[in-house]
Amino acid sequence: MGLDAGAVLKRPVLCPHCNEDYLFTLRAIADNPELSCHGCGGSIRLSDRVFEPLLRDVRNTLDEIASAPPSFISAYYRPAV
Repeated sequence: MGLDAGAVLKRPVLCPHCNEDYLFTLRAIADNPELSCHGCGGSIRLSDRVFEPLLRDVRNTLDEIASAPPSFISAYYRPAV
């Protein structure tokens, strides 16, 4: 069973209509050209130049997550003493 960190981790995105930040998953930000504001229902067009740094950062974060080796330690893990 795998977990997609991009579907769980979130970043704030500023809605230009209501001037409020709302949280969206990294995957939603990276995969959609337009988001719907949770507050006013307006369109947040991620293709606007103002969102270029956010998109670049989100895509870099997703690339880093994808290239990192899996590391999971069970709650029952007891290191050797």
